[in-house]
Amino acid sequence: MKSEAGLMGGPRALRRERGVAALWPAKSTELVGDSRVLRALPRVELRRVGPFVFCDHFGPSPSVAGVMDVPPHPHVGLQTVTYLFSGQLRHRDSLGTVQDIRPGDVNWMTAGRGIVHAEAVYTGPDAQPLHGVQTWVALPREHRHGEPAFAHVPAGQLPLLERDGARVRVIAGALEDAVSPVATFQPLTYLDVELSPGAQVSLPVDAAQALAVYGVQGDVAVGGTAVAQGVLAHLEDGMPLLTLRSERGARLLVLGGTPLPDPLVIWWNFVVDSVAEGRVRLADWEAGRFPALAP
Repeated sequence: MKSEAGLMGGPRALRRERGVAALWPAKSTELVGDSRVLRALPRVELRRVGPFVFCDHFGPSPSVAGVMDVPPHPHVGLQTVTYLFSGQLRHRDSLGTVQDIRPGDVNWMTAGRGIVHAEAVYTGPDAQPLHGVQTWVALPREHRHGEPAFAHVPAGQLPLLERDGARVRVIAGALEDAVSPVATFQPLTYLDVELSPGAQVSLPVDAAQALAVYGVQGDVAVGGTAVAQGVLAHLEDGMPLLTLRSERGARLLVLGGTPLPDPLVIWWNFVVDSVAEGRVRLADWEAGRFPALAP
């Protein structure tokens, strides 16, 4: 993966590297029943990173019936993105979709003006611990009331780049000439990065995008700043190079994109223009005015 600055590590590269603006540990948050997740976004200190407005990290946890099963619920004005490191989920939605999600696959659901979905954990005899991340991408205002849609991209269709002890899977957006087949409504970056022990790699990034690094497993340093597991590192803006290093090996996500202009309000499961609009959509859900989940 070539960078604009050429070889890693020189003074020119250092001046062009993104540093860490702030470190935010994800907060343990109740999801359903007794299950809990680490919630990295949103938080009082940081409401969004580019168009990413939500990030839940779940597991690894044993696949137990009823644990982490998420009952039917609505979304408006955003896209939900489910990505697994291990285990398996079954997605169902009001478009009639029934789709199993396995490690490395991408489930990219566009809520638009309104959709309902549910997720159930696979608990068969060969079930692996469930471990993954769900993020939400806010839709630009002009697309928040569009048609709902669903896309599933198997792991084998996502670009995979390998260099300097790093494996980078392009979940969405692009890295150099590698472009994810996932269709998006705005420029964004979403990468799954695995670092071998002792690896250091520099990745070219869009200087116009707001970005963050989330530590999934192991230890990683961004520039010269250590980012622990379960911590969101909000990066400085404006630099075109991201340098990652790990002494013992790590897995991390890089996420962000072009910032969306206001108005943008996160109200329950909705991205809307105002709190008043959020209350109206919640009343719609409570009154049964959303489409029904497919059986």
